[in-house]
Amino acid sequence: MGKTFLLRLLLLIACMDPRAEVHAYDLKGTGDLSTVGRVAHRYRAGEEEDDIAYALADLRELRAELRRRAKVIRELPKDLCPESKVTSALADMRKLGLHPIIVGVDECQKWFEHPTHGGEFEEHCTDLVKRGPALGMTLLLATQRPDSKSLPTGISANATLRWCLKVMGQIENDMVLGTGSYKRGIRANLLAWADKGIAWFVGEGSDARVVRSVYLDAVTADALALKLYELRKAAGRLTGHALGEEPEAGTATSYDLLADLLTAIPAGTSKTWSEDIVARLAELRPDVYGEWGPEQLAAAVKPYGIRTVQVWGTTEDGKGANRRGVRRADVLAAIDRRDARSAKTYVHLTIFKDLHEYVEPFGVAVGGDSLKR
Repeated sequence: MGKTFLLRLLLLIACMDPRAEVHAYDLKGTGDLSTVGRVAHRYRAGEEEDDIAYALADLRELRAELRRRAKVIRELPKDLCPESKVTSALADMRKLGLHPIIVGVDECQKWFEHPTHGGEFEEHCTDLVKRGPALGMTLLLATQRPDSKSLPTGISANATLRWCLKVMGQIENDMVLGTGSYKRGIRANLLAWADKGIAWFVGEGSDARVVRSVYLDAVTADALALKLYELRKAAGRLTGHALGEEPEAGTATSYDLLADLLTAIPAGTSKTWSEDIVARLAELRPDVYGEWGPEQLAAAVKPYGIRTVQVWGTTEDGKGANRRGVRRADVLAAIDRRDARSAKTYVHLTIFKDLHEYVEPFGVAVGGDSLKR
């Protein structure tokens, strides 16, 4: 209850730091984050195919930025970066390009449940949530019920800061705050309907605590965004969407990892070493896979239900060796699962459309989940 207001507040707080680059996605499509869009580097409202293409292009760019930042950090002198992570002092050095990047997504389940691109969204967000914090990149995800479909476990398990506003039951409570929270007395379901903006918060310090967010209605939020726009403009910190510079949806390199894997594991080959796969992928699309190693491959295929296995092979000098690799059959099975999900979604939408046309003349309303008598 109130997650969109809280997400908008967190994004506006991020906008108050003129260094911060904000990416805001309103997958509900109602424009609730439009005030943030005034100063955001990337902003989109909706879940149509062009919106999905826009978001994927942005996430691919962010993954590339993640790799660039890792290289910058790796090459910095230890006296400037002793802990191998971005600090506020390093973020102040504009030439390094290590400014804070904050990505906020409302109704994030729309990404992860997408019948075609859900796996890629999961792949990108898993990498960002795991490696992003040390590199000055933060991912904020909001959803009503973070089960394994709405918020994949590889992402939720690495979500260190969690806010839980009022929820209806124990299960939802523990989904957000962690298993066993309800038994320990951390119970967001006991919040009253009047407790708008009040949440249980975990992740900072050893104990969970109740916090209250600041209430900003749409008019106040928009006035604040206008002020922030002027301050950023004066500081020369407006970029991307805030300057009216909109990349065309899908301008980033479009690729299908599963299809590329079939190229890297050619027909007639049952399984291939991971190191050989990433080498072939790098030749195929150097801008996408150029810096991948076996570890990145293993993380990228996991969201599709593919796991690396032991593969016996022969090295260049003729010696036998057992190394991690991928089975072609597993890639084909993952493609079949994806295609089946896509077909199922199409069938459901078609049935819903036909049902609506049949019953509408009789004054019967068709809801998102049921047919009302």
